[in-house]
Amino acid sequence: AYGIRHSKTTPTPTPCLLRNGRRGKGNHNKQFHAGKDMTKQSTMSRRSSPYYPIVAWILFTLSSYRIFIATVGLSKSSKNASSLDIYKAEFFPKSERASLNAEIESYAKVAPALSNLRTFDESKLPFQCGIVFFYHIACTGGSSMNRWLGKEKDNNEDVTYWTEWGRHDGVEPRFIQGMEKRVKDIGPQEWRIVHAHGFSLFPNTSEPYLYQWREDVEKQGCGFVMTTMLRDAIGHTISQTKGMINPNYTLDEFVNHLEPENYNQRGIFNTQIDYLVYNRGPRNEYNVTKEEKVRRAMELLQRHFDIVLLSDYKRFTEIILKVTGWKGVEMRHANVFNGELNYTERELSKVKTLTEANGDVLFIDAVKHIYYGHLDYLFA
Repeated sequence: AYGIRHSKTTPTPTPCLLRNGRRGKGNHNKQFHAGKDMTKQSTMSRRSSPYYPIVAWILFTLSSYRIFIATVGLSKSSKNASSLDIYKAEFFPKSERASLNAEIESYAKVAPALSNLRTFDESKLPFQCGIVFFYHIACTGGSSMNRWLGKEKDNNEDVTYWTEWGRHDGVEPRFIQGMEKRVKDIGPQEWRIVHAHGFSLFPNTSEPYLYQWREDVEKQGCGFVMTTMLRDAIGHTISQTKGMINPNYTLDEFVNHLEPENYNQRGIFNTQIDYLVYNRGPRNEYNVTKEEKVRRAMELLQRHFDIVLLSDYKRFTEIILKVTGWKGVEMRHANVFNGELNYTERELSKVKTLTEANGDVLFIDAVKHIYYGHLDYLFA
C-alpha cells in the first residue's frame, strides 16, 4: 500500500522528485459578468445540460488519478521503473510520453511489496564472514546498540569495528572512502562492524553506494547485513527535545524547522523519517508531500535493510547473533537522560501536529504493518 518497488539490478537512485503544487494568486475563482440576469442565465444553461454531470465526472476522475500518481507514486510499479520514469510518463509532453510508456510497459511486473522484503536464507546461517552495517538514527536507543556491537567486537575473534561520523558537512566523502576499503579483501572468518551516524551517509542521494557495497561483499561469499532501529514517532520527537536544554531553546525555536514553510531548512534535530532519507540534511529539500516521503523511506528500507525493528533490542541482539554466529554479551542501556522535561498542553499539541504533518506517524504505521514479525521464522 506504500508504493514499494523491488529491483534485482541496480536502478538509478530515486530521490524525492515530486513537488507540492501550489495554486497561484490569480483571479480565476472570481465571477465576471455584465449583470445579474446574465449570471442567472449562465447558471441555468449549465444545469440544464444533460452532459454536464458526465463531463464533470470524467474531469474529476482524470484529475484525481494524476494527483494520486504525483503524491503517492503507486502507478506502474515495475522491476526497473524509477520514480523519475513514472513522473515523466505522466507529466511530460505527449511526444515524450509515448516512448516512455512503451518502455515502462515492457518491464516485468513484480509481486506485492510484502514478498519483496529483504530476508535471510536460514540454511546459510550463520554467515562465516561479512559486514554488519548499523545505520544509527539519533534517539532510538542506538547508543546502547552501538556500545553492544563494540562489546561483541571485543568478545569474538576476528571482528573489527569502524565508524566515521560528525556534526558538520564534509564527513560523507571520508565515510565513503573508508567503506570502499572495508568491503574489500574480507577474510574467510572475518566480520567487520560499520557504524553510520550523523553526516556519514545521505541515503536519498547516495543510494548507489549501498548497492555496490553489498555486491562487493557478497561476491566474496560473505554476508552484508544492514540494520536500523526505529521507535514511536511522537515519543521520538519528544525525546529529541532534551537537546533544547543547552543552549536553552524554547520548544517553538527547537521545532521551528518542522513548520510547513520551513521545508528546506536544516533543523537542530531530524525526525526518524528525515534521518533515514536525508540524514542531517534539510528535512524536505524537494518540498514533497508526506506520502512521497513515506514512499521513499519504505523503498530504502525494502531495498537495503535486512533487519528493521521498533524498540525491540532483545530481538536485535538475537538476530545479529543468529546471523553472525557470535558469542553474545548483555546489552546495557547507554546515553540515558536523567533530566526533567515539562511541557504545556499547547506545546505537546504542537509536537504532535508537526510530527504528523512531517510524515513520521504515517511512516511508523507503515513499518509496523509491513515489518512486524517478518524475521520471526528464524526462531520458529
